[in-house]
Amino acid sequence: MLLGLFGKARHYEEAPKDKRYGFVVPTWNEEKVIANLIRDIRALDYPQELIDIFVVAHNCTDKTAEAAKQAGAKVYELSNPNERTKGFALKHLFEELMKEYDIEKDFYAFTVLDADSTVHPNYIAAINNYLQASRVDECVGYLNCKNLSENWVSAMCGIQVFQHSVNGLRARSMLNISREVYGCSCTLRSRVLAKVGWRWTSLTEDLEIVLDLAASGYKTGYTEQATCYVEEPNTFKLLWRQCLRWARGGLLAFQLPGWDLLKSFFKKPKWYKYDIFWNGFPMAVVTFWIGLSYQLVSLVLFFARGDSGYFSWMSFGYYVITMFAGAYLGGFFANLLTIIREWKHILLPPWKVFSYLLLFPIYNLIDPIFAAIAVFIRPKWAHIDHHYVVRGADLAAEEAAKDHGEN
Repeated sequence: MLLGLFGKARHYEEAPKDKRYGFVVPTWNEEKVIANLIRDIRALDYPQELIDIFVVAHNCTDKTAEAAKQAGAKVYELSNPNERTKGFALKHLFEELMKEYDIEKDFYAFTVLDADSTVHPNYIAAINNYLQASRVDECVGYLNCKNLSENWVSAMCGIQVFQHSVNGLRARSMLNISREVYGCSCTLRSRVLAKVGWRWTSLTEDLEIVLDLAASGYKTGYTEQATCYVEEPNTFKLLWRQCLRWARGGLLAFQLPGWDLLKSFFKKPKWYKYDIFWNGFPMAVVTFWIGLSYQLVSLVLFFARGDSGYFSWMSFGYYVITMFAGAYLGGFFANLLTIIREWKHILLPPWKVFSYLLLFPIYNLIDPIFAAIAVFIRPKWAHIDHHYVVRGADLAAEEAAKDHGEN
């Protein structure tokens, strides 16, 4: 975190814009936002003849396919109600692409974007600079929130997005080691996909990818010069649904590739394997249940001895209070430092930031709840309505204006 707060991510020299990229967009009823993303891809500062856009309309019941075709994408329509996750959509799509292309020869890399996201005009140019200057097999860029100003719930979620860069990605970029990735915006070299295919289909395929790649000896990376803007939940209902899926998905995704990564570490020790293992390990779940079990066993023993009174219940009460108070206070100071560090990227008026500041740590308060119930729940892949339409160029201009005004 200290490195992320006070350091600077690596920058890369401009590379020739001569590589062909495939943009891959999995969708499920995204007719409100898909055309906006495709327009922004077509407006990228990169030769358009070297960009192909592939959209998979997966189990769609609206006009996503039509909207994507009209915007200029090549669309594949697939329907399988028993395979609903984003990972299955991508698996099917890459199977189709491998029938039509020699993907390793025809493409340099594939960028996977969520339909609700949009990109900075220099997005793929920055990715191209990084890939040509490094040996990473998969990379991600800097994440910002496109609907940060919608309400305090989306702003609260957006601050967590910034924390991800501060606490993990930037520091690992400085140290030039592999790092965790996120599924809403990632780029995989075509040679990796040609060799292993798309085989990650869990609820949280992004965690599954990085664990699996690290176990197989592949490297992941991060470039802060490439910015992707994502749409965050704007209601507690949507946030609850998303966090439940992440909590359960994290447990499931870790089961096989996590232990494969540990075995790989003992066979051929590398720091990044150790680091990614503990980044993927469901620590919140383990620590919650260990702490709670200790308290419950203590209460049972007090009862068994016949002296369960004021102090035993007070001890349990202290445990509950300190757990949530610690989550709130830790979140508050982490958010405050993140806001100061990432101020030029936070597209909110100052009065809103300070009025929301006490509300932002609520995100941290609900983490123990999800850690507790993730063991028992089986969340379904439910649709999240994405509706916020804004051009990436407009967001980039707003960031530049804010940065220029401060300088």
